[in-house]
Amino acid sequence: MHSTLKTIVLISLGVATAQALAGPDWDVINRARTAAQHPAVTSSASASQQAMLARCDEMMKQMDSQSTGSGSPKGPSETK
Repeated sequence: MHSTLKTIVLISLGVATAQALAGPDWDVINRARTAAQHPAVTSSASASQQAMLARCDEMMKQMDSQSTGSGSPKGPSETK
């Protein structure tokens, strides 16, 4: 039992050490740098999100105006 636990701990430490010594993932770093240099791609997605949020805000305002037009901000079952 003791030798099995010792073996598992040593293997775990070996794996952790190997990962630490492997160094950074340069592919990921280079992709992040490239993405940072080309912000136009992300701004178009941002613009479409802003447009969608604007439409959503308009719809929410319409729903609010319809619910306040009934005389009570609560629904019909909550007016008691």
